[in-house]
Amino acid sequence: MSVLYLLDLLGTFAFALSGALTAVKKEMDLFGVVVLALVTAIGGGTTRDILLGSTPVFILTQPVYLYVSLAGAVCTFLFYKTLFKINSIILIVDALGLGTFVCIGLSKALTAGISGPGAVMLGVITAVMGGIIRDVLSGQIPSVLTRDFYAVTCVAGGILYLFLWRQNMAADMLLLLTTGFIFTLRLLAIRYRWNFIKAPYSGPET
Repeated sequence: MSVLYLLDLLGTFAFALSGALTAVKKEMDLFGVVVLALVTAIGGGTTRDILLGSTPVFILTQPVYLYVSLAGAVCTFLFYKTLFKINSIILIVDALGLGTFVCIGLSKALTAGISGPGAVMLGVITAVMGGIIRDVLSGQIPSVLTRDFYAVTCVAGGILYLFLWRQNMAADMLLLLTTGFIFTLRLLAIRYRWNFIKAPYSGPET
């Protein structure tokens, strides 16, 4: 079992927890918790596969991701009080998963012959689309569009991955450096509350 595969499963579990915790906050029932856990964990990878024309999509041929996502949903439903208390740990694992998902998306895109900018786009989609679907289903403006330097971190990591890939860097080192970069940048953004540039709109003119 490769390190990439283990990180992928860990990231899937962390994303499932994130979706399920959002459902709990919104006072959804068990079905809602499961749905939000699933879409958050597998929504990005599924969207990527559809855009690549890679069908059946990965979740239909590799059910382990479904099992991991369901485990995250059930754990959240049963132990949500404890999970809310250790949210900082979940954010750390989530950041690790974020970096891994970007790398997987880019790797699959480049293997399929997608252009550099297109590959970066698919890497970002793999990492953030699940969270976007989660927020839309829970009635929120997607957080990736408003705060936390989330998507910007993925774009920066994707560009780094593409640059190193073009230097013919070994796959393991490529994964390590890119994931480490995204992980570090994401934690710094959380710690110092970084946000991307916003228009200084203060309301209608009078």
